[in-house]
Amino acid sequence: MSTAQSSKLTTGKWLQNWYLAGPFQLEEGIDEYQHLGGFDTDFLEKSGGETNPRVNDGAKIKFDGGFVNWKYYKSPEPVINLDEQISKKSFVCAYAYTEIESEVEGVFILALGSNDGGSLWFNGKQVWDNPSARGFTEDDDLIPVAVKKGKNTILLKVEERGNTWAFGARFLPFNLNEFVATQSLFQVNVNGAGIPVLRFLLNESVAEKLFKSVQIEIVDSSLKNTTWEGNWPMIKDIVLPVDNKKYQKNSLKIKATLTNGNLWEKEIPFSSGKSIFYSLFENGKTDYVITIGTDASESEKWSAKELQRWLQEISGAVFPIKTDNAEMTEHELIIGYNKHSISILGSDTKIPAKTDETYSYKNDGAKILLLGGEERGAMYAVFSFLENELGCRWYTPSVSVIPSKEKFSFNYLNHSESPSIQVRNDFYYEAFDPIWAARNKINGAMNFREQHGGVEGYWRVHTFFPFMPPAEFYDKHPEYYSLIDGERIHERAQLCLTNPDVLDIITERLKETIRENPEYLIYSVSQNDWRNPCQCDKCQAIAKKEGSESGPVIWFVNQVAERIKDEFPDKYVGTLAYQYTRKPPANIVPHENVVVRFCSIECCFAHDFNSCSENTEFLSDLKGWAAIAPHMYIWDYVVNFSHYILPYPNFKVLQSNIKTFRDNKAIGIMEQAAYQSRGGEFAELRAYLIGKLLWNADVDVDEVIDDFMAGYY
Repeated sequence: MSTAQSSKLTTGKWLQNWYLAGPFQLEEGIDEYQHLGGFDTDFLEKSGGETNPRVNDGAKIKFDGGFVNWKYYKSPEPVINLDEQISKKSFVCAYAYTEIESEVEGVFILALGSNDGGSLWFNGKQVWDNPSARGFTEDDDLIPVAVKKGKNTILLKVEERGNTWAFGARFLPFNLNEFVATQSLFQVNVNGAGIPVLRFLLNESVAEKLFKSVQIEIVDSSLKNTTWEGNWPMIKDIVLPVDNKKYQKNSLKIKATLTNGNLWEKEIPFSSGKSIFYSLFENGKTDYVITIGTDASESEKWSAKELQRWLQEISGAVFPIKTDNAEMTEHELIIGYNKHSISILGSDTKIPAKTDETYSYKNDGAKILLLGGEERGAMYAVFSFLENELGCRWYTPSVSVIPSKEKFSFNYLNHSESPSIQVRNDFYYEAFDPIWAARNKINGAMNFREQHGGVEGYWRVHTFFPFMPPAEFYDKHPEYYSLIDGERIHERAQLCLTNPDVLDIITERLKETIRENPEYLIYSVSQNDWRNPCQCDKCQAIAKKEGSESGPVIWFVNQVAERIKDEFPDKYVGTLAYQYTRKPPANIVPHENVVVRFCSIECCFAHDFNSCSENTEFLSDLKGWAAIAPHMYIWDYVVNFSHYILPYPNFKVLQSNIKTFRDNKAIGIMEQAAYQSRGGEFAELRAYLIGKLLWNADVDVDEVIDDFMAGYY
């Protein structure tokens, strides 16, 4: 039992009252990252041991090889100079012991600096060990310790390799957020058998003072599927219960309630299972075949040929294409959901809708599965695999970068993505090329075009007069057109939307259009590209009630949409929120099969929508429409339309603006640009970047630009 003197715990104050004992001879050594030989010997074994030493001033410590005495030392300096107080010998160690009285219990930082390394016991439990050779640095190690109310003991063991021999210690307040900014509380280690073990890096006594409870959850690499969850038992190590039969990546989510009631969360990625590398190709040879279903879609067949083409260009190896009627082999690149992929995934696998663009690619042992909906999803999996894993780039229709590789091997593939925007219309001339568009996940078009995987076409715009040409109707039925200042006119006018004949004619002609052109997704019933809405009493009654000229338009389009939905349940009627109709109506809500095409033509594009006062009203209108419209389709503008080659400094706002649209229910975005021909300020770069942003609004813009500049130029 110790009868040592105690000091009061005062944060920030150096501990200067110590009992010292030594030196204890160690073995000479030159490995600066391991303790000197003999350091792990408990020289206090015969006097209580390192976990419970008996310390008195002058007390003798007997050990194999001799004895030393404890001596009390009150240092005039913060740093305890062991060269002066113990010995100037090298390759030795010494003990320092003190006791601290605390008026409170809790977690504190014991800040320590030492020359050289050593070990530390707090209240009989080892809380720190550093085997490295090092110089003295104030507060070099910040060690959280669980302080008890009353007496607390500190035993420090410091080794000496040569030069200065010293240490210094003090208590500091513990702040969890500051601590975890530089150090970790937990880590996951994987042993040789591939079994992951969660380790608490501090002493268990700290956990009891720090946490009320800790919940842990294991999710797969998609971060969507929970594979296990439970409570952490507040012990040093626990084996994480995950399948280690095959190599996989996981993430551990920690949610802790602290003793002060605050919450703390941490996510730790880790792997499990043994890592095995598989060779896709090497030295111009491969064992792999590309497998598609016997009933593969057109885009799956084409993407198989694309995969074959680019892999051969990369590796020099020929990858044969076979169907799933062939017997499954160990080395396959399997495209889409077919007999081979289903046999791997399981018969209960849910096959996505053919229009589902979410894709994934992953390996099952040596086999690589490239999966997604049959129209475009599986095709996107192929191109993303080539892009992400092998470095392929299709910057423009005429500039591609396909790297040559001697070999490619993998141990783990598991990547999945879904589009930020459902319909992605990159309205640059370069982006109209259907091959480039398919490779870069552009699926939207103003008009229909033949493209692998198809496109989500938006049939026309400004269609009031194309549906009801004044040359056909005005002479006999001027009442079909706008009443302006008491006169029915058709020049630069609109339609009278409350006239029932107009509704009948528009509806029937829209039905005829859909029957004749069934390949589109959205069909426009929209105002002409000028103003002059009808001023008749009925139209204006709706406009005034709704507080906007959009009122009569939505009132009219809703009726058209209602009349066509039974015959065309998978089609949408689109209309514009543009200039005089940009403000949303106060009461009328667009029907489920109505798409509001919202236009940003009046905006400032030098600043993003959220930070510029000139865009305040626009942003208010956007949010107003998003609150009532089931579907928004954006018509945005990204170039200087006065002259395409003039600088247009909007690279810093493209991402923010697309995110704003995404967050306000945009199912589609058309980025109108230089569309008549090639040419325009950074046209190729913008077309490429916009394509990336429409697919993934959170992409790293600088990374995309740097990649393009390095690869294209």
